[in-house]
Amino acid sequence: MENKNEKLWEKYWKGETTLEEENLLFSEIEADQEEGSLKDFYSGIETIRLEKPKGISLPLRKQQYPWQKLAAVLLVFLTLTACWWGYREYEKQQQELAYQQVVEAMGKIQVNLRKGTSQLEGMEKIKYLNTGAHWYENNKNN
Repeated sequence: MENKNEKLWEKYWKGETTLEEENLLFSEIEADQEEGSLKDFYSGIETIRLEKPKGISLPLRKQQYPWQKLAAVLLVFLTLTACWWGYREYEKQQQELAYQQVVEAMGKIQVNLRKGTSQLEGMEKIKYLNTGAHWYENNKNN
Protein backbone atom coordinates (compact mmCIF):
# COMPACT_ATOMS: atom_id res chain seq x y z
CA MET A 1 0.00 0.00 0.00
CA GLU A 2 2.83 2.36 0.86
CA ASN A 3 4.43 1.61 -2.49
CA LYS A 4 1.20 2.52 -4.27
CA ASN A 5 1.01 5.83 -2.37
CA GLU A 6 4.60 6.63 -3.30
CA LYS A 7 3.86 6.01 -6.97
CA LEU A 8 0.77 8.21 -6.73
CA TRP A 9 2.81 10.95 -5.06
CA GLU A 10 5.45 10.76 -7.79
CA LYS A 11 2.71 10.91 -10.39
CA TYR A 12 1.14 13.83 -8.53
CA TRP A 13 4.37 15.83 -8.43
CA LYS A 14 4.87 15.24 -12.15
CA GLY A 15 1.34 16.49 -12.79
CA GLU A 16 0.12 13.22 -14.28
CA THR A 17 -2.60 12.23 -11.80
CA THR A 18 -6.30 12.14 -12.54
CA LEU A 19 -8.89 13.77 -10.35
CA GLU A 20 -9.87 10.42 -8.84
CA GLU A 21 -6.25 9.69 -7.91
CA GLU A 22 -5.84 13.13 -6.35
CA ASN A 23 -9.04 12.68 -4.36
CA LEU A 24 -7.72 9.32 -3.14
CA LEU A 25 -4.40 10.89 -2.08
CA PHE A 26 -6.03 13.79 -0.27
CA SER A 27 -8.59 11.60 1.42
CA GLU A 28 -5.63 9.66 2.83
CA ILE A 29 -4.07 12.96 3.89
CA GLU A 30 -7.16 13.78 5.89
CA ALA A 31 -7.00 10.36 7.52
CA ASP A 32 -3.29 10.82 8.32
CA GLN A 33 -3.90 14.30 9.71
CA GLU A 34 -6.24 12.83 12.23
CA GLU A 35 -3.43 10.47 13.29
CA GLY A 36 -1.01 13.40 13.61
CA SER A 37 2.12 11.66 12.28
CA LEU A 38 2.62 13.86 9.20
CA LYS A 39 0.29 16.68 10.13
CA ASP A 40 2.68 19.53 9.24
CA PHE A 41 3.64 17.96 5.93
CA TYR A 42 0.06 17.48 4.83
CA SER A 43 -1.04 20.92 5.94
CA GLY A 44 1.78 22.37 3.80
CA ILE A 45 0.63 20.37 0.79
CA GLU A 46 -2.93 21.47 1.37
CA THR A 47 -1.76 25.10 1.51
CA ILE A 48 0.13 24.67 -1.76
CA ARG A 49 -2.85 22.98 -3.33
CA LEU A 50 -5.19 25.83 -2.41
CA GLU A 51 -2.76 28.57 -3.39
CA LYS A 52 -3.51 30.24 -6.69
CA PRO A 53 -0.60 30.43 -9.10
CA LYS A 54 1.01 33.83 -9.50
CA GLY A 55 1.50 35.35 -12.92
CA ILE A 56 -1.48 33.55 -14.38
CA SER A 57 -4.42 35.82 -14.74
CA LEU A 58 -7.87 34.42 -14.98
CA PRO A 59 -10.03 35.76 -17.77
CA LEU A 60 -11.68 38.87 -16.49
CA ARG A 61 -15.25 39.71 -17.04
CA LYS A 62 -15.56 41.56 -20.28
CA GLN A 63 -15.64 45.22 -19.45
CA GLN A 64 -18.16 47.08 -21.44
CA TYR A 65 -17.37 50.52 -22.72
CA PRO A 66 -20.29 51.57 -24.90
CA TRP A 67 -18.76 55.01 -25.41
CA GLN A 68 -15.87 53.40 -27.31
CA LYS A 69 -18.24 51.73 -29.73
CA LEU A 70 -20.14 54.97 -30.11
CA ALA A 71 -16.91 56.88 -30.73
CA ALA A 72 -15.82 54.33 -33.35
CA VAL A 73 -19.16 54.55 -35.16
CA LEU A 74 -19.03 58.35 -35.02
CA LEU A 75 -15.47 58.35 -36.36
CA VAL A 76 -16.43 56.09 -39.27
CA PHE A 77 -19.45 58.28 -40.02
CA LEU A 78 -17.37 61.47 -39.98
CA THR A 79 -14.71 59.89 -42.20
CA LEU A 80 -17.28 58.78 -44.77
CA THR A 81 -18.96 62.19 -44.70
CA ALA A 82 -15.63 63.97 -45.22
CA CYS A 83 -14.76 61.66 -48.13
CA TRP A 84 -18.16 62.22 -49.73
CA TRP A 85 -17.90 66.00 -49.31
CA GLY A 86 -14.34 66.02 -50.68
CA TYR A 87 -15.37 64.00 -53.71
CA ARG A 88 -18.24 66.40 -54.44
CA GLU A 89 -15.82 69.34 -54.27
CA TYR A 90 -13.41 67.49 -56.56
CA GLU A 91 -16.18 66.87 -59.11
CA LYS A 92 -17.20 70.54 -58.92
CA GLN A 93 -13.61 71.65 -59.58
CA GLN A 94 -13.34 69.23 -62.51
CA GLN A 95 -16.56 70.60 -64.02
CA GLU A 96 -15.34 74.18 -63.64
CA LEU A 97 -12.01 73.24 -65.24
CA ALA A 98 -13.79 71.55 -68.16
CA TYR A 99 -16.03 74.63 -68.60
CA GLN A 100 -12.99 76.92 -68.67
CA GLN A 101 -11.30 74.71 -71.27
CA VAL A 102 -14.41 74.74 -73.48
CA VAL A 103 -14.67 78.56 -73.20
CA GLU A 104 -10.98 78.89 -74.13
CA ALA A 105 -11.40 76.54 -77.10
CA MET A 106 -14.45 78.49 -78.32
CA GLY A 107 -12.46 81.73 -78.04
CA LYS A 108 -9.68 80.29 -80.20
CA ILE A 109 -12.21 79.08 -82.75
CA GLN A 110 -13.77 82.55 -82.88
CA VAL A 111 -10.37 84.21 -83.41
CA ASN A 112 -9.51 81.79 -86.22
CA LEU A 113 -12.92 82.29 -87.86
CA ARG A 114 -12.34 86.06 -87.88
CA LYS A 115 -8.94 85.56 -89.51
CA GLY A 116 -10.47 83.32 -92.17
CA THR A 117 -13.35 85.72 -92.79
CA SER A 118 -11.03 88.70 -93.17
CA GLN A 119 -8.97 86.80 -95.75
CA LEU A 120 -12.12 85.90 -97.67
CA GLU A 121 -13.14 89.57 -97.95
CA GLY A 122 -10.28 90.14 -100.38
CA MET A 123 -11.39 87.13 -102.40
CA GLU A 124 -14.90 88.56 -102.58
CA LYS A 125 -13.62 91.63 -104.38
CA ILE A 126 -11.65 89.57 -106.87
CA LYS A 127 -14.70 87.44 -107.65
CA TYR A 128 -16.53 90.40 -109.23
CA LEU A 129 -13.57 91.27 -111.42
CA ASN A 130 -13.75 88.00 -113.27
CA THR A 131 -17.49 88.44 -113.86
CA GLY A 132 -17.00 91.40 -116.19
CA ALA A 133 -14.55 89.52 -118.38
CA HIS A 134 -16.95 86.66 -118.74
CA TRP A 135 -19.75 89.07 -119.70
CA TYR A 136 -17.52 90.74 -122.23
CA GLU A 137 -16.68 87.38 -123.84
CA ASN A 138 -20.33 86.48 -124.07
CA ASN A 139 -21.35 89.85 -125.61
CA LYS A 140 -18.41 89.98 -128.03
CA ASN A 141 -19.79 87.13 -130.09
CA ASN A 142 -23.14 88.78 -130.53
